[in-house]
Amino acid sequence: MERSRRSRLLYIPLLVGGLVMLTAGWFFLGSRAASGGGSYVEGIVGRPQHPTPLFQRDNAVDGDLASLVFSGLTRIDTDGTPHPDLAERWEVTPDGLTYTFHLRANLAWHDGAALTSQDAAFTVASVQAPGFQGSSTLASRWANVLVILPDEHTIVYRLPQPSASFLTVASLGLVPRHLLDGIGAAQLINAPTSRSTVGSGPFRLITLDESHAVLEPNSTFYLGAPRLDRIEIRFYVDAAALARAINTRQVSAALLDETPSEDVLRAVLHRDDLHSTPLVEGAYDILYLNNQRDPLTDTGLRRALTASIDRAALIPSDSPALPGDGPIVPGSWAYTQGNWSTPAQAQGLFAAAGWRRNASGPLERDGKRLTLELLTNDAPRRAALANAIAAQLRTQGVEVTVRTLSTSELLRDRINPRNYDLLLFGWQTDIDPDPYGGWHTSQIAAGGRNVSGFHDDTADKLLQDARRTLDTNERRGLYKQFLTRFVDLAPSVVIAYPRRIYVQPSTLQGVTPTVLFDAASRFHGAYRWAFGRPR
Repeated sequence: MERSRRSRLLYIPLLVGGLVMLTAGWFFLGSRAASGGGSYVEGIVGRPQHPTPLFQRDNAVDGDLASLVFSGLTRIDTDGTPHPDLAERWEVTPDGLTYTFHLRANLAWHDGAALTSQDAAFTVASVQAPGFQGSSTLASRWANVLVILPDEHTIVYRLPQPSASFLTVASLGLVPRHLLDGIGAAQLINAPTSRSTVGSGPFRLITLDESHAVLEPNSTFYLGAPRLDRIEIRFYVDAAALARAINTRQVSAALLDETPSEDVLRAVLHRDDLHSTPLVEGAYDILYLNNQRDPLTDTGLRRALTASIDRAALIPSDSPALPGDGPIVPGSWAYTQGNWSTPAQAQGLFAAAGWRRNASGPLERDGKRLTLELLTNDAPRRAALANAIAAQLRTQGVEVTVRTLSTSELLRDRINPRNYDLLLFGWQTDIDPDPYGGWHTSQIAAGGRNVSGFHDDTADKLLQDARRTLDTNERRGLYKQFLTRFVDLAPSVVIAYPRRIYVQPSTLQGVTPTVLFDAASRFHGAYRWAFGRPR
């Protein structure tokens, strides 16, 4: 739910807080023609721990390396759509329970060994093993999936129930059975790097130590040999060290995060040799309304409150963020735009719900003022956003008190017991756009992620049907209907979708903007990257 290790007010002015260097990218060394080639250096804050698909967890460095080195049966496109990768095609039975994948011919690991269906089975078996040391989320996605191998080039998965997201799940990078078999699930996390980092993706890992990683093209890559000659990824202890590398032009591209120094911004934003692209994150900041707590049980009041918030006005003109809409991020294949009421309509909606301003200005109903508490965590930027939202509500006559708590206090004392009126928090989406976890009635109970307590039978059915249907167009239509219901019942307000600025050499060609489902998403299609004319 909450985006770990991030400050939450992501859509502050660009020159104040839109951009700390979390990862910094490609530095072109030498002059090359547009046909390809060149050596690149990327800087990242952090150190690799387990750069394999099975043990990435929350380490961005591991995820970046794994995305370049490994590949799965499917690959994720820029909008989250799964496409063929190691598997050239697949079939799904009408009941949605059986998936049959057919591998491309002549697949090989980076060490030259043949890649077969045995490797797919070994990868899944490792995740399903009782001693698996990786993410519990990853393990749950593969729980009770039966694997059948008709031959060396065919993999059959039988699911316990239909899952529209399974093709996305199948993008899990495969690991080499011939190098890792026999180690044991509990010890697999400690496998020697020389074995655990042999993949089948576009780049081969040549060197990995405490200071850097060196990758070279996989000349036999099944989608075409990469056009870059070499990638070096340098690891930095903190953002300040990375900033120095940027300022001294050791790197000349960067995926910017939230709090860069002014020196970094000056060095990056005013360089003619760089091109900046804002990329939507798979995340959003959201104002939860407690649907289970009076007076917010009243749909009419919630409509008035959501109409009172001018999301665009909360985002400064020089910020890269986008105004919020619904629980599916822009750029996703499932995104549609909602038809929300505006602040100009708010007073009419309050009146329809029985709330009218008294002589001194505050809203009242039956002699009782509309008084609400707005909670958020104690990150300065999150607190600033909460105060800005409160100011907008006050202009409509709502009496709002803002209170900040530590994240641990907020979770323990307020979120888990659902003890709040208004709550400003963050949500991290998955690659698959399914919003079931945040809004289905089954997720209201303690420990569930339906923090607002939203309950609606119609919305429940739409979410249930959408996660079962295998027809993308039908599924998109169901999510559009869900958004219409979401707007009408106003359970919460998605405030903004953060965007991170990706700064790259202006001569870098072949880059396709993508949703940042995670930081590694920026490497989509990196095997096609090459230098050419400035963008």
